[in-house]
Amino acid sequence: MKCPKCGAQVESGSLYCPKCLQEIHWVAEYNTVETLMQKETKRRMQKEQKQRLEELKKKSGSLLRRRAFWKVFALGFFGLCVCIFWCADRSYLIQYSLAQRAYERGQYERALEYADKALTISPGKGKAAILLAQALQKQGDLPGAIKVLEGNLKGHADSLGYYEQLIGLYKEAGRPEKIKALLKDVRSLSIHEAFDHYLCADPEITPATGVYDEEMQAVIEEEKGVRYYYTLDGSKPTGKSIHYEGPISIGQGVTELYVVGENSHGVFSDVIYRKYTVIPNAPEEPDVMPDSGYYDKDEGITVDVPEGFKAYYAFDEHPTEDSAEYTSPVKMPLGEHTFYVILVGANGKVSDVASRNYYLYE
Repeated sequence: MKCPKCGAQVESGSLYCPKCLQEIHWVAEYNTVETLMQKETKRRMQKEQKQRLEELKKKSGSLLRRRAFWKVFALGFFGLCVCIFWCADRSYLIQYSLAQRAYERGQYERALEYADKALTISPGKGKAAILLAQALQKQGDLPGAIKVLEGNLKGHADSLGYYEQLIGLYKEAGRPEKIKALLKDVRSLSIHEAFDHYLCADPEITPATGVYDEEMQAVIEEEKGVRYYYTLDGSKPTGKSIHYEGPISIGQGVTELYVVGENSHGVFSDVIYRKYTVIPNAPEEPDVMPDSGYYDKDEGITVDVPEGFKAYYAFDEHPTEDSAEYTSPVKMPLGEHTFYVILVGANGKVSDVASRNYYLYE
């Protein structure tokens, strides 16, 4: 036993502590029922407390592991989202699908953004260009829609859908001449066959260009659904020129005929040209001014030379094709002289000789 005061070891039976002389009371040890119950309760509480501590440790470890798992999961999920977004932002199919969905919902501004991205990713994709043009068209930007399709046309020379969309835009914009220019450059046979009806065939005119010895009529072979316009003044015909309604009379001299056709799509044909020179077998003698008479000053001698003819003149003798060619008023010489002139046609026929007698005295 130990001294309750100083803690020194006391031999059994000693009444005093050998170190501090504290009196030692020896009491026999025994356990009452109450003491045993208290001990059992205390033991059980300690055991339960120990179990709870172990359970808390397990729960704490599990919680930490779960937290660590969810942190890793969150980081992985975030990385996956970033990866998906990055891939989607660079995927033609995804951007085109988004553009198509936005267009179908009437969200044309968003459709423009997605279609533009898709076209940037894959410039050669015709569907994205068409969708971009359609969205611009819905917003009323026809020039922009046309520019998009024209800019990507080179890579879609065999696409019927591409040409159909572009031609539709030209029609809506009132630019039929663009349709003609577009189809004139097409090399694909399938495109030609599909859209050939948009082109207007060139007018067929009879007779052909040439020299004729009698007046005649020029005839245009009319095609159903085509209107024809022509001019006789040397200018190129338009839709405001003379509307062809029947044969065109061609008189003596030179006639320049220009003809163009316009189909139901408003597309014009090429302009066809004919030049007719009509010279009778024996041309009439030319008109000469002034008349014969007496003059006190030079008035200049003029000859009326129809187009397609040449005039040759001489004084006091009959002219030939070797004589002087009339090109401008001729000076009237002093004294008494006779002026002779002839006309020679393109067919080599020569008119009768015209003459005037002039008496010039100053």
